[in-house]
Formats: sequence, structure tokens, C-alpha cells
Amino acid sequence: MDNYQYYRRPSNPITRVLVPLLIYWGIGLLCQFIVTASYMVAHANELLAAYESEAKLQAFMEEAFRFIFRFSTETTAVGALIMLPICIYMIRKDKRMRAFSGIKENVWKGPAKIYPLTVGFGVTAGIVVNNLLILSNIRAISQSYQTTSEALYSAPLATQLICLGIIVPILEECLYRGVIYRRVRDMSSWKKAAVISSLIFGFVHANLVQAIYGFVFGLALCWLYEKQTTLKVPVLLHCTVNIVSVIMTATDGYLWIFKTPVRMGIITVACAALASGIFVLLKGIHSPEQ
Repeated sequence: MDNYQYYRRPSNPITRVLVPLLIYWGIGLLCQFIVTASYMVAHANELLAAYESEAKLQAFMEEAFRFIFRFSTETTAVGALIMLPICIYMIRKDKRMRAFSGIKENVWKGPAKIYPLTVGFGVTAGIVVNNLLILSNIRAISQSYQTTSEALYSAPLATQLICLGIIVPILEECLYRGVIYRRVRDMSSWKKAAVISSLIFGFVHANLVQAIYGFVFGLALCWLYEKQTTLKVPVLLHCTVNIVSVIMTATDGYLWIFKTPVRMGIITVACAALASGIFVLLKGIHSPEQ
């Protein structure tokens, strides 16, 4: 994979990575501001009355926070939808610049078998990583993860599947692999680009559990993207992992797995073996130009 040399675009590499991140964060903050402002306007009379005493004001702010908290999933998805066309524009612009520099990018759809293999890898590897994180007890000591998880998984299941299982993963692949990884890849080997972009992907989740989870899967997503030369494969993997997480959380699947040590051990080992086997199969599928 390192035989394919990318162009060296004459611009500040830090700026090229930070700008798309700052735009996405800005959109997220704007969406939260709009939700907060809408609540304040709709309850303006209650807000004015709340200024009569500190206790009333505190109670009002707590209710406002619960309202914002309740719609965290939808707000995140709206921000992703707004950011998506911007990412697509950046991807196409970068592609034109590479073509102008004489770099022809591969567009390989691959055999049909790559897609079910990717789904299988997402299901089995996702369960393994989640089980290991539960065993490590990191989830229990990470208050920020518990708060984030409670907010995102408080929406109805259908909303979670659409927002967290489809919309957000598509945006994140376009942003973190299609833009950030590729821009770092323009200046380094794919391995260095994978580590750097995966560290960024883990860091932006702002809690230890998702940081570890994001870094591990970020490496797998970068590897798939580099190897298969299409965003479709990492998008499918990301959607699969998120959908499995949503369903397992909604159905208390992990509680069932950890009900007995024997069950937990068997399922973890079996999923790890399956994930390893699928990884070997995926590794054997090459782009015609590699």
C-alpha cells in the first residue's frame, strides 16, 4: 500500500486538518445553541418568573438541561447532516487537486463478498472490543462516558438506528477518513496517517472509553479505506459497529453476555476467532491496481 505516492500539497498541514474539525465543532455548537434558544423562547414567561429566586432559576435551568439532554441524538444527527455536504465538497476538491498534480485515485468497488465480510467483521469485532472494555471496568469509572451514553441512548430505538447507526457514521467516515486521513496521507505513509487520524478520531469523543474504542476502530477503518480504495467499505463497517452497539444496548445484550463468566468467555473467544478469520479473508481481497 505504501507504493502509491501521493502529492505534497503546498499548504499548512495543521490547518488542513484543523479547519474541517473546527467547522464540524462550530456546527455542533450552533445546533446546541439553537435548541437551547428555542427552549428559552418557548418558555420565556417561565424564565422571567424564575429570576424571582435562585431556587426557581436553578430548577428552570435543570429542566432546560433535561430538554437539551433528551434531544442529544437528534441534535448530533442534524449537525452531521449539515456537515456532510461540506465534507463531500472537501473530498471532491482534494481529489481535483490530486488529479491536477498527476495523481490518479483508484475507484474500486470490489467483489460483492467484501460487503458481507465487512458486516461480519463489524459485528464480531465490535462485540469483542465492547466485552474487553467492560471487563477492564473503564466504563464504570468514566463519568463522562456514562453521561454521553445516557444522552445518546435515551432516544427511541428507531431514532437511534437512523441517527447513530446511519447518519453519524456516514458523516464521520467522510470527515475522519475521507478528509482528515487522506490529507495526512498526502504527507506521510498510510500507517502514520492511520495512527494520527485515529488518535484524532478517538480524542474528539472526549471520554476515555470512546477514545480507546475510536482509536482501535479508527485503525481498522483506515486500513480498510487504504486497501479497498473506496469509502463505502469503512462506512459499512462503521454503520455496522454502531448499529450493533445500539441494538445490544437497547436489548441489554451485554448484560445477558456477562450474566455468567462461562457465557462471556465463550462468546468473546468465539467472536474473536471469527473476527480474526474474517480479517484474514478481507486481507486477501486486493484492488486490481495494488
